[in-house]
Amino acid sequence: MMGAQLGLLAAATLLLAVPLELSSPRLLPSRAAGPSTGSGAPGHVRRWIAIALRPRAAARRDTQLADLLERIGSGLRAGLALGPAFVAAAEGSPEPLGAELAPMGQALRRGAALGEELDRWATGVGTSPDVRLVATALDLSREAGGATSRAVDRVAATLRERRELRAEALSLATQARASAGVLAIAPLLFTGLVATIEPGAAAVLVTTPLGAACLVLGLTLQALGAAWMARIVRSAW
Repeated sequence: MMGAQLGLLAAATLLLAVPLELSSPRLLPSRAAGPSTGSGAPGHVRRWIAIALRPRAAARRDTQLADLLERIGSGLRAGLALGPAFVAAAEGSPEPLGAELAPMGQALRRGAALGEELDRWATGVGTSPDVRLVATALDLSREAGGATSRAVDRVAATLRERRELRAEALSLATQARASAGVLAIAPLLFTGLVATIEPGAAAVLVTTPLGAACLVLGLTLQALGAAWMARIVRSAW
């Protein structure tokens, strides 16, 4: 009897000691250890979303470059040098161009060379032909001097003309894609219509060797024609 009581007492002591040991600071997860794998997943999702939206943001940025040059030209006509005019224009730029130019403006305030910042901008991640054109034009204006505001305005006009030409080309390419899609789908729809109206005529395509050969040949030619039209549309665009 005494042995059983001692056994129950030892078991109770052990059960009380386990929660106290688990609550010890040595076993609790440290906050300084950083986020767990599960908590890091939203960060990866946001990064993937940002990568997926990067082309769209770059396209929006390119549409804002002409306005940037016009603000720079206004600053130059007001008597500012090219560097301060660039900083002032960058501060008034909307997103996403404003976020891209903010580090450049801060570097120029700290005394960085405008040419180096323009070169870094033109060769950075996510650059485009329009960005390189703007950076090159501003760098040449910095080196040549003279009527800088007039040169900046001409580059802004060039960017606007190029954007209008791109929009017109995209519209024409969309029409060409629609026409190619209709030409690719029309034979299939006509075949389905004939099969609905005359099931016997369509049955020849799947019940006789000659009909099967005609069906395979027709589908092959149809696929080649669709691929050819898609290539023409892509080369035109």
